[in-house]
Amino acid sequence: MSTRGAAARVAAPAPRHAPPARPRPRLVPPPSGRSRRFQRVQLHGVRLAWIVIPFIAILLGGVVWVNVARLNLTTQTGRTVDMYDQVQSDVLKLRAKLAQKDGEVVDQAAKRLGMVQAPGTGLTYVNVPLDARVTPGQAPRTR
Repeated sequence: MSTRGAAARVAAPAPRHAPPARPRPRLVPPPSGRSRRFQRVQLHGVRLAWIVIPFIAILLGGVVWVNVARLNLTTQTGRTVDMYDQVQSDVLKLRAKLAQKDGEVVDQAAKRLGMVQAPGTGLTYVNVPLDARVTPGQAPRTR
């Protein structure tokens, strides 16, 4: 007997156990008289259709819920835009009415006081020379 053979047997690592494989869907054998086309797929003894159909129903229900929420938001946004346009129209009408009343008040004041309004065109602006300008804290020149 050789010592090399015994050492080789002792030094060899123990075989590892492989992790359990994922369970695969198994096909249930069809009852007598049915073809293989009508076999039912099962996972851990539960029909796969009992899991997939409710999952798809929940998924579609979520899509419908999101679309309804989006439609409500779009409707509210449209109402808000309509209200904004209506308010802007009212503001423009009020500004026009205010300008009309302001013009009437100016006309009445001009008639009562005998004033004449300056023409809108032909106004001349006066330019002040640089040496005549007054800075803050400086007394204005009178001579």
